[in-house]
Amino acid sequence: MDWTADSFETGTRAAACGGTTTIVDYATADRGVTMPDALVEWHHRADGTCTANYAFHMALAEWNERNRADLSAMREAGVSSFKTYFAYDHLRLDDAETLEVLEELKRVGGILCVHCENGTLVNALQKRVFEQGIHGPEGHALSRPDVCEAEAVSRLLYLAHLAGDAPVNVVHLSTKLGLEAFALPKRTAEEHLCRDLPQYLMLDDTCYLEQGEDGFAGAKYVMSPPLRHAGDRAALREALVAGEIDTIATDHCSFNLHGQKDRGRDDFRAIPNGGPGVEHRPVAIATSFEGQLGPEDLCRLMSENPARVFGMYPRKGCLAEAPMPTCACGIRARVGRSAPRRSISRGLHAARGFEHMAAP
Repeated sequence: MDWTADSFETGTRAAACGGTTTIVDYATADRGVTMPDALVEWHHRADGTCTANYAFHMALAEWNERNRADLSAMREAGVSSFKTYFAYDHLRLDDAETLEVLEELKRVGGILCVHCENGTLVNALQKRVFEQGIHGPEGHALSRPDVCEAEAVSRLLYLAHLAGDAPVNVVHLSTKLGLEAFALPKRTAEEHLCRDLPQYLMLDDTCYLEQGEDGFAGAKYVMSPPLRHAGDRAALREALVAGEIDTIATDHCSFNLHGQKDRGRDDFRAIPNGGPGVEHRPVAIATSFEGQLGPEDLCRLMSENPARVFGMYPRKGCLAEAPMPTCACGIRARVGRSAPRRSISRGLHAARGFEHMAAP
């Protein structure tokens, strides 16, 4: 398992400095690990170290009778959301397993968050792109086309319908085609939710061509799904303003460019997937959508709706009298509190004048 550059201490410090007072991290029950043991491990890492409030999703890397039995225990422990994958060989479940997870979560009152990419196609296309001689970060995007996302989104929604319209959350939409696959079933199923991330709303796949000092700066942007074409970005921005996207999060998953991401210098398939963003999410979105989204919209997308989806509302996600005030701190555009020394935040700064929102 790849550990990110951030600990709970540095990650929640970055969140708090950007104005986010609660994070929900993915505790992961890897294959051979039970969900109760994974939850204990994540509490061990987080307890006593965090600046912000925190909760956990539970990610499942396998489906068996033990995990089926443990779902109720997880709900009793306060875990309301679970995650599975259609991609990554060491994490993904097949369709029959996903269907059973959906059925069980509908029974116990949980929601399933799903990484929607067709992993079988991705594996084959990665091999094909690499054999064509494309080994740099640009190969990442070429090997994960929009069809891989759209097919998986559509498949998930059909599985959710088969499970009695079980609640699902598509955890990232990055393409126009994926948005179209999501849009039609959403009109008839309130249980179908989707979120987006700042990078898909503000950046595009030209970032993979960034050279930097050593010709490898594009690796900063290797995440899955990858950054997309400008046309995809435009479609997602339009959908967000139109109210078709429910929440905005970050999937904050930070890696250092040197010492972690650069181990894939000669093979894009070996570059750890992920990027930071939890500190910059509120100010980046507010700046980028100035004049299109007002304060109520921003609070709904980044606070109220996530709190509702994950069972924290109204303790979180609304303005109410409290014994102590909550302070949302400003941030400096050129200084981040997250651990990575090189991050995608510079790309977000360049998109839509991010620096104009920096604190003095």
